[in-house]
Amino acid sequence: MDKKAQTNEKQMRTVKKMRMRKPGILAMLLVVFAALLSGCRGEQAQRPASGNSPDVQAASRNEPVDVRVGLIMGPPSMGLGYFMSEAEAGRTYNRYQFEIAGVDYAAVAASLNQGDYDIATLPSNVAAILYNNPDMNEDVRVISIGNLGLLYMVTTDPTLVSLNDLKGRTVYSIGEGGPPEYTFNYVLEKAGLTDAVNFSFRPTPFEVLNLLQQQKNSIALLPQPFVEVAKLLVPGLRVAVDLTKVWDELNPDSAAESVTTLAVVRRSFLEQHEQAVLEYLKMSGESTAYTLAHLDEAAAWTEKYETFLNPEIAREAIPQSSIHTITGQEMKGILSGFLQIMYDFNPEAIGGAMPGDDFYYLPPEE
Repeated sequence: MDKKAQTNEKQMRTVKKMRMRKPGILAMLLVVFAALLSGCRGEQAQRPASGNSPDVQAASRNEPVDVRVGLIMGPPSMGLGYFMSEAEAGRTYNRYQFEIAGVDYAAVAASLNQGDYDIATLPSNVAAILYNNPDMNEDVRVISIGNLGLLYMVTTDPTLVSLNDLKGRTVYSIGEGGPPEYTFNYVLEKAGLTDAVNFSFRPTPFEVLNLLQQQKNSIALLPQPFVEVAKLLVPGLRVAVDLTKVWDELNPDSAAESVTTLAVVRRSFLEQHEQAVLEYLKMSGESTAYTLAHLDEAAAWTEKYETFLNPEIAREAIPQSSIHTITGQEMKGILSGFLQIMYDFNPEAIGGAMPGDDFYYLPPEE
């Protein structure tokens, strides 16, 4: 059997597995997509060393502590399987307790504010909104970028191959008011296409999927991993435009990039247990690297730790999900540039004001 035939057979097996599973799995995957729209980079190839290392222990004389981590299901947590496995086996200095809080980022933010989590993943603009909210019980600081751009233009139209081909067309999506809306509008503005493309929002991801299935050559703006889900359910669906690549081409001299998710920490926890935050960043970076280099194992972890609902789809989606651990000055440059873009479009999208320098945690060596 040739390679192409093997690939097709594998895809068919995946489709059959999805159809055999209970209908709720598709509904949950669609909800993951909805939640994503609302709201040091890995380069190692071998299994990293244990996090229980002398340099981490030397960062502080504090005793090991319990660290409660709230995670959003999907791309924000799909790259942390190695970290979770190491923590579960007792191979970290501190005791990390991970909770996958579904796709409700508002509930994650509320739990963080109540002190139930010490560290949490959130959409980029939500973190800024929390920072700007004077009624918060807990001040927050951003410690890392977890996902950059996740957005892709998908269609069955074979003539759509570039952004310019969108002239006079309608692009369907959901998540009005979130990072994807401002990312796409910014790209259209930079490309001189603001008045040439109709960006149409739908209230649910089910409606977007139905349009792709029923409306010939329709176009949708989707994030990973839902792109892989949609490709299985819509015959002939393909990625026509990678919005992250277009962003980079339009901004060759800018540090700003499209930022989807962040990791944030309660300021009081950071001040009391900085060494635990430093280890979190170290292990997160190692986990990112291991994930990108060992896709089969990483996909299996998504099922074990319930960071995603289908390991076959996760295996295909992980390389396209812009999973990173970006910290320090690089994080600040990228994120502040993106928040400025959102602020320029709509100040309320980030809580009414640009965050100050104290929003960004820079490790001691920086």
